[in-house]
Order: sequence, then C-alpha cells, then structure tokens
Amino acid sequence: MPVTSPSRRLDLPIVLRELRVLRTTEVTPRMRRITVGGEQLRAFRSGDLDVTAFRTEAADDYVKVFLAEEGESEPVLPEQHDGHLHWPRKPAPVARAYTVRRFDADLGELDLDFVVHGHGVAGNWARDAKPGDVLHLAGPKASTIPPVGAEWWLLAGDETALPAVGRYVETHEDSAALHAVVLVDGPAEEQSELPGVTWVHRRPGVSDATLLADAVRAAAPRSGDGWMWVAGEAAIVRELRSVAKELGIPKHQLDASGYWRAPVVGALARVRALRDQAVESLETRRR
Repeated sequence: MPVTSPSRRLDLPIVLRELRVLRTTEVTPRMRRITVGGEQLRAFRSGDLDVTAFRTEAADDYVKVFLAEEGESEPVLPEQHDGHLHWPRKPAPVARAYTVRRFDADLGELDLDFVVHGHGVAGNWARDAKPGDVLHLAGPKASTIPPVGAEWWLLAGDETALPAVGRYVETHEDSAALHAVVLVDGPAEEQSELPGVTWVHRRPGVSDATLLADAVRAAAPRSGDGWMWVAGEAAIVRELRSVAKELGIPKHQLDASGYWRAPVVGALARVRALRDQAVESLETRRR
C-alpha cells in the first residue's frame, strides 16, 4: 500500500504554564523522569486572556522549560500573548526543549525525561527536583503527524530521542510495522519496558554516527513503502540522512531533527563530557 499522505505539521497555540513536581522516577542511571501537574494543565485565565488546556498530538511534541540562571532563585519568563509568547531580550529567559514523554489529561500528569549528567542548568535542576518544586513550561507549539499508508516505520536516534521513541512505541496503533534503533552508553541505559527496540551500545574508537548508521542499515526493511524518523546529535542525524537515501526513502517520508551538536575537541574523554553538557542545548530542533 503506497503512502497516501506524507507527515504533516499541526500548529498549536503556545501557552505558558506554572506546574509543580508530583514525583520523580529513576528510569536508568542517567535518565530521570519528572512528573509534573497542576491546575494550569487545564484551560485557565492568564491575565486578561483565556488560554487553552495542554494539548499534545504527536510522539515527538516538545515543550520549552524555563529555569533560573545559576545563582538566581527565579527564572526569567516570557509574557503570554494571544496564542504566542513575547520573549524579553535582557535578561533573556533560560529555556531548554524537552519531549513530552507522557501526558494523561484525566490524571492531570505530564512526564518529561531528563538526561542527568551532573552539570548544566537543566541537568542540575532535574537531578535535584523533588515533589512540590515549581516548573514553568510552554508548548508544544506544533505537532508532526506521521504519514498515512506507510508499510513500516523506522525510528532511530541517541538517548535524547528516547522520550519520543518510547512514546511512539507505546502509542503505535498504525498498521505499519514499527522498527526502532537507539544508541545508549551501555546495557544499564536500556529501557527494558519498551518492546522491540534494538539497543546499540557505544564503543571506544567508533563514532556514534557510524555505530547507529550500521545498526539502522541492518534493521531496515528492504521492501515496501516506509517512513523514517531520526533525532539526536547533529552528526548522527546527518549520517542517518545518508542512510535514508541509500534505502531509497523519499525526502517527504523522512523526518529528521538535530537535537544537539557535539563540540569538536581533541580528547575522546572530553568529547563525552562536553557531549553530555551539550545535550541540554536543543536549539537545533527543526519543526
């Protein structure tokens, strides 16, 4: 069955919300899940505006979380306007993008998964977060709706792609066969509750992009119309774009997002440390 419609973008009104941490869960040694909730997940009045309830339509929807600068007690926040935000320039808000891992409107709960690496404003906040803490967030501003009619889906990325991959796996109801390949540090970082994921472990002396690209080539179906979704570090995404071309996947059936960019340094150990730090800066996301 040929793809009858490509993936499409659905724009959503952007709303700034004040929520509170309900609980925290150690998913793996380096992944911490923060569950937040509050009245502002529902429709509410913001100043003189009536704003809509929280809404998420696709597995890779993301929100911006607003955090206090180091040494400050409160974050700088944007202003709520009708359907969008006004961002002040001086001082500018400190914002990081995180994928919605789970949203339950009935329970009033929203899950965000953080890679915890011991430094950086977002990593430090996630490491220390406890029930009752306040978190301001905004979005999602858009949803990418998967195509209709694909015979298979192929998802691939590093650990920063895991929240979206997990949501795709858990909510997948399409008739298309789903294949997922994820790169992590080692066995301890595998999320065993996600069925059917092919886990790839980093190896000294082999680039992340090469490891993941080889695994994706091995996992990809060789026939039928497919849709490919990839996300993670920019070099990984660039290499997987080449793999998609090798597999004959048309551009309109490929969704690729560079979530972060690894700094270029000499020592491998430093690359890893800086890679962890760079995970927080997800400004290269494309929607």
